[in-house]
Amino acid sequence: MIMENNDWITMVENMNEIRLFSRLLIRRVTKEHEISTQHLDLLSQLIINNGGMTPLRLSKAMCVSKTIISRLIEGLSQAGYVVKKQDSHDKRSYSIFITEAGEKKVDEIFKFYLGPIYNLRRKLGDKDFSELMYFIEMANKKIGEEGELE
Repeated sequence: MIMENNDWITMVENMNEIRLFSRLLIRRVTKEHEISTQHLDLLSQLIINNGGMTPLRLSKAMCVSKTIISRLIEGLSQAGYVVKKQDSHDKRSYSIFITEAGEKKVDEIFKFYLGPIYNLRRKLGDKDFSELMYFIEMANKKIGEEGELE
């Protein structure tokens, strides 16, 4: 029985530490930025991949459904942050490209959004920060292999 084993208390404390760490580190994109974190993630993927991406590739990179990707693309397209370009070989297929306005928006937001992680790296030092990131990545892979993250 779970109550007989006090390990669950330690695990709850560990979970609370992880939750606090995330809350302290993640700055939510505010209304003043007029863009959601999912929209920002999509724009970031386009910059990271240095070129156009298909909706399917975006959905895999972001671990969300193509339906969500379609909604995100529509909103970003209306705002002028992305453009759709039809595939010249397959007229049914298209790729998404970030516009100059989209790049400016990402730059503006990331100066705010990434401040806490830059501060963490500065406070921990490069070696400890790299080690922390290694263990976080390893944990994410292990949990992902088990299918517990969606």
